[in-house]
Amino acid sequence: MTDLDGLKRAGIERKVKAQKLKELARKGEAPRSLDDVQIDKSEYPRYIKAAYGEESFPKPRNIIGLAQDLPVPEMEKLMMQHAKVGDDDLSQLANQRALTVRNALMAAGQVSAERLFIVAGKPLTSEQRAKLKGRPNRVDFAMK
Repeated sequence: MTDLDGLKRAGIERKVKAQKLKELARKGEAPRSLDDVQIDKSEYPRYIKAAYGEESFPKPRNIIGLAQDLPVPEMEKLMMQHAKVGDDDLSQLANQRALTVRNALMAAGQVSAERLFIVAGKPLTSEQRAKLKGRPNRVDFAMK
């Protein structure tokens, strides 16, 4: 799975959790944040259907023009196809990873904070993206 797919999947999971959060809020039981919402396997189909229903992309229709009732994998597939992830999302993910590595190196105690620097990555050109499409992601580290 590529970072792009992972970010799309995470976005769908957040939309599913948001549906449960809405329901809990109506009952007066809402948790503090979306991250605190837990979805059981048995309730996932109900919340993915609600999230799918709120999506604005064109949905398959039956003969009389009503939206078709699709199985969960089909709804997920359509949501993945229409999910939007931009360069800012990818940059934010890269920055989070860099901070995690920096913190791990500092926690190990072998490198002091003044010797660790995070340098902003350069955005990929469209040609570089085309070469990487569908391949695993890569991270470059340099030590001086």
